Amino acid sequence: MGERRQSRQELNRARRRDGFIGRHTERQSFYANLCRNAGEAHYLFHVHGVAGVGKSSLVRHWEGTARGVGALTAVVDEDVNGPVEAMEAISAQLARQGQVLGKFDAATERYRKHRHEADASLAGPAGASENGSASASSRTAAHLGIGALSLAPLIGPVSAGLDPEALARGTDRLRAAISSRLRNHQDVELVLHPLRVLTPVFVRDLAEAAEDHPWIVLFFDTWERTEPFLDAWLRSFVLSDSHGDLPVNVIVVISGQAAPVAREWSEYRDLVVDIELEAFTEAEARTLLTARGVTDEALVASILHMSGRLPVLLDTLARVRPASADGLEDASETAVDRFLHWVSDPHRRAAILACALPLHVNEDVYRTIAPQEVATEYAWLRGLPFVSGQGGRCRYHDVVRTSMLRFQRTRSPHDWSEGHTHLAEAHARWRSHVERTLDPGRRWTNSDWREHRLNETYHRLCASPHFLGSTLEELVEACAEGLPVVRQWVNLLSRAGEDCASESLTTWGRRLESALGRDPITSTLTALITTDSLGPTARARAHQLRGRQYIRAARHADALCDFDAAHTLDPAIAAIHSDRGTALTWLRRFDEAVVDFGRAIELRPDDAWAFTRRGVAHRLDRHYEEAVVDFGRAIELRPDDAWAFAHRGLAHRLAGRYHQAITDLDHAIALNPDYAWALANRGEVHRLAGRYHQAITDLDHAIALDPDDAWGATYRGDVHQLSGRHDLMWNSSHATNVDPDYPWAIANRGVAHRLAGHDDRALTDLDHAIELDPGYGWAIVNRGHVHRRTGRHGQARSDFERALTIDPDKAEYLLNEAILTSTTEGLGAASDTWRSLAEQHGDLGDAYDLLAVFLASLITGSPGQSRIAFQRFILEEPSSDVTDDAVRFLDELILGTSMERDRVDGYHRALSHRLGHLQG
Repeated sequence: MGERRQSRQELNRARRRDGFIGRHTERQSFYANLCRNAGEAHYLFHVHGVAGVGKSSLVRHWEGTARGVGALTAVVDEDVNGPVEAMEAISAQLARQGQVLGKFDAATERYRKHRHEADASLAGPAGASENGSASASSRTAAHLGIGALSLAPLIGPVSAGLDPEALARGTDRLRAAISSRLRNHQDVELVLHPLRVLTPVFVRDLAEAAEDHPWIVLFFDTWERTEPFLDAWLRSFVLSDSHGDLPVNVIVVISGQAAPVAREWSEYRDLVVDIELEAFTEAEARTLLTARGVTDEALVASILHMSGRLPVLLDTLARVRPASADGLEDASETAVDRFLHWVSDPHRRAAILACALPLHVNEDVYRTIAPQEVATEYAWLRGLPFVSGQGGRCRYHDVVRTSMLRFQRTRSPHDWSEGHTHLAEAHARWRSHVERTLDPGRRWTNSDWREHRLNETYHRLCASPHFLGSTLEELVEACAEGLPVVRQWVNLLSRAGEDCASESLTTWGRRLESALGRDPITSTLTALITTDSLGPTARARAHQLRGRQYIRAARHADALCDFDAAHTLDPAIAAIHSDRGTALTWLRRFDEAVVDFGRAIELRPDDAWAFTRRGVAHRLDRHYEEAVVDFGRAIELRPDDAWAFAHRGLAHRLAGRYHQAITDLDHAIALNPDYAWALANRGEVHRLAGRYHQAITDLDHAIALDPDDAWGATYRGDVHQLSGRHDLMWNSSHATNVDPDYPWAIANRGVAHRLAGHDDRALTDLDHAIELDPGYGWAIVNRGHVHRRTGRHGQARSDFERALTIDPDKAEYLLNEAILTSTTEGLGAASDTWRSLAEQHGDLGDAYDLLAVFLASLITGSPGQSRIAFQRFILEEPSSDVTDDAVRFLDELILGTSMERDRVDGYHRALSHRLGHLQG
């Protein structure tokens, strides 16, 4: 097979590289670095200098040099608006060079697919921790800022005004809700922590690519624009190994107007090659002019003076070869106008000016706005010295474009407006063409559609700043798509303000840029809500979207206020009713939530998700029959929805219908075999039914799918506790290893030690859990158990009374207080508490409710009531830890009271038999 021919692009790069003037030292040093052994070469370069000094030109030359020695290269510039987009841009460029980052591309495609399912996961606190405290990992991440959680696509950086603890709780709840919706743990992590998941895959694919190439060189140009959102991510995999090992033959070049300012860069300054570019020396400038055929001394002197020896202007003026210095001086005041003065072909002159109007130019845009006489000369335009680009499109250098825009805007405002209107209409046509294949509700998720809409909006703003109101309404919709899209629209507004010299646009651009720094999406929506420029529907949408942000940040009361405002502005939007129902569900105002979900269903009877949300509200309000009906209706509308089956199974479980629960959970798992949440819940049903072997099997599988889930590990520990296998406490230990500051897991391990008779270990764990969460009543009352059993009655009373201050009506806490008082001071001293407990038999949904009523009725002399409560307890409560507590309580009552021994002994024998059966 013959040698592969060079492509046209490769020839262009070679010719431009060979014609590069100046920067000899920088060019040679970079080439010499590529000739070194990879382990000895520099891998970090910082190129910086003022606009027009030639940074991008040097980067392009370096890229060509790297390609010349067989390197893979990629350039990331201001076209990206976030780390995920940056990785995608690099992957696409490497693919064009024959190197596909296959695993990363697949992971990114999965992320894009699941990203938009996240909003649907806010149906309510389906899997929230019962004790209401945030896990330590979420608390730490919240204090560090939401960037540490990599939730930027959903929420953005945390504001100093947000409560980190509330945000952490919101993160835990969001995780639980998404976990119940998405396919498996990996997908949940991908949505919640995209950078944490995608960056290691990206680094691994780079490492594989590096094995087959001498170098991979990644260029990050226009760093002054991208540093705010790329810096932390870039440092995370270049300066540390937190995402895996970066191969030694990967070189990173950062180019911007200033050197990176983050403190972490300075700590590595001995590894960084710092290159500050200044204007050409006079010798370099003269060399460039000579190479372009400009030798007349008077002309050379004039060009040196007018260009300030900035390479981009030197080259621009020199390439047209003006006839004399006199002509140069007679031209317009701007360097660009001087350049245009010597473009003899009026059609090319018009094309150059027209192509300065768009932010980017591709061949379609060029043919749309260039005169017909030069409509086929796109390649000529790309060859101009101030034009650069990649991937089929190009842009003017900012210094040149700014001058050209000013020239056209001031020369003929009418032509200026007409040109931008023409371009806006062209992008509107292209956008409409894309819309033909898109579902109306999915337009904003399509990058081609957004690109055309973005450019259309930019040109309409430049044509008439009065288009601001419509633009702000579009920005509201951008807020639904995440931070990178919001950043695109804010940048567009700022750029339009600068380019058309509009004070109102510039003011809004600065205001919104400021909002991007703190809790960006919420702050952006707040800025939009406070303007008079939005119409009622857009304002309602802004309130709705801000309410969703508040829900994610666990600010449910604030969310409800926003949904109320949205409803007032536009009550016909079904989703607003659903969202308000969600906020009311979080606030445990279930009756009101059900009403709102009902209104949403009236407006959209085929909305399966509204039925599931209402089902969750019914379930949380213990209306299990209504919940089952709603989940059933959702399943009729969407028969393949594993989530609805799983949640109907949960409702059946809570209603005590274990057979139906297993049937639904089996169906959910058949639809989605990796559904960890459903597996864990099926394991819980098996546990409640006393089928401990099957429970362990399901929980083992759930933990294997989600090894970082302390919740599942703790439940598995519970199963061993309840089956009397206290020696298998490694399960709860695993939960605390996952999160060593997780109060629930630590308290559960303490209870297991208590049941196994390891009092010292129990106290150690319970003390730790209470230290982490001083309001954790369940842990406090269990510590009281240990103190009471070991004779430390004063400490036991302190714990029981402390628990009662947290929840004065909780039967378990009152029962322990009554037992302690009866044991130490006699039944008479505790008579009021016993009578109070005997009356608590209206809503016995908890094991300790049943136990409390049984013992209280026994002591207060109500044999009929005690018999009924005992039968319910022994038949409905399969949990061995509560039964074990009942046996212990009866032991103490027999010893500490003068009640009828035969009757108490009968209950004691029955409970002991039941306990033996459970533990066997």
